[in-house]
Amino acid sequence: MIDKTILEVKKTERTADKIIKDADDKAAIIVDKAHKEAETLIERSKEEAKKEGKMIIEREEKLARVEAEKIIKKSEKEKEALAKKSLKKIDKALKIVIKKVMEGR
Repeated sequence: MIDKTILEVKKTERTADKIIKDADDKAAIIVDKAHKEAETLIERSKEEAKKEGKMIIEREEKLARVEAEKIIKKSEKEKEALAKKSLKKIDKALKIVIKKVMEGR
C-alpha cells in the first residue's frame, strides 16, 4: 500500500514536472513571438516616421520655394523702381553737366 502511494506520488510529480516544462516551453515561445512582434512594430514605426519626415521636408521645401519666388519678384520690382529713379537722376545730372560745359565756353 505504501509502495502504491509512493508510485502515485512519483507519477504525480512526473506529471507536474511535465506540465511545468510544457508551460515553460510555451512561455518561451510566447516571449520570443512578443520580441519579434515588438521588433516588427519598431521597424514599421521607424519607416512611418521616415515617410512622415520626408513629407514634412517636401512640404517645407515647397513653402520655401514659394517664399523665395515672392522675394525674387519683390526684388525685381524694387530693382526696376531703382533703375527708373536712376535714369531720372542721370538725366538731371547730364543736364547739369551740359549746363556747366556750356557756361564754361
